[in-house]
Amino acid sequence: MRGLLLTNYYLIHRSFLTYTGLAIVISAVIFYFADPSFYRIIAMLIILLMAMPALEVIKLESKTGYDKYVLTLPISRKNVVQSHYVFYFLIVVSGTILSYGVFSMYSLISKSAVEDIVNIVSFGTFIVLFAGALAYPLLYVFGAEKSDGIVLGGGMGGLFVAIALQGAVGYFVEILAASSLPIASSLYVPILYTLVGMVMYIASYFIALSIYRKREF
Repeated sequence: MRGLLLTNYYLIHRSFLTYTGLAIVISAVIFYFADPSFYRIIAMLIILLMAMPALEVIKLESKTGYDKYVLTLPISRKNVVQSHYVFYFLIVVSGTILSYGVFSMYSLISKSAVEDIVNIVSFGTFIVLFAGALAYPLLYVFGAEKSDGIVLGGGMGGLFVAIALQGAVGYFVEILAASSLPIASSLYVPILYTLVGMVMYIASYFIALSIYRKREF
C-alpha cells in the first residue's frame, strides 16, 4: 500500500504543489475583495484545488500504461482501489488543515476573527469528499478519457448535495441540542457533515471496488 501511495504522489506532486500555491493565492484575493458570505466558497476552493490533482491519478496511470502494469504486480485489485481512495482522503485532510491555517492566518492579519471556522471548513470538506465519492466509481466505469467532465461533475454534485442537506442537518442539530450529549453545540454541524461525508465515501469505495474487479483492460 505504501508503495502505491508514493507512486500516486509522484505522479501528481508537481501539479499538487502548483494547485496548493494557487489555492492560497486565490483565497487571499477573495478575502481581500469579498465579504464573509464568501467564506464557505473560499474553504471549498482551497480543499478542492488541492484535491483535483489526486483525481488526475487515474488519468495519468492510463496515459503511461501504469494501470495495466500495476495488475502484473503481486497486489490485488482491492489494493489498487484502496490506494486511490486512501490517497484522495489524505489529500482532502491536507486541504482541510490548510484551510484552517488560511482562515486562522487571515484572522490574525485582519485582526477580525472569523466566526464558526469549524463549520465553514467542514462544509467545504464534505463537498470535496462527496466529489471524490461520486467521481471514482464513474472513472472506473467510463475510463480516464472522461475524467475532466467527471471531476467537474463531482464537484458540482457535492455542492448541490451539501446545500440540499442543510435542512436535514438543521433538523438533527435541533434533536442533538435537546439531548444531553457532552459535546459543544457548535460542533454538531461539522460532526454531522463529517459523518455523512464519511459514510458516502466508504459506500463509494465498495461500489468502486465491485466495478474495478469486473473491469477488463
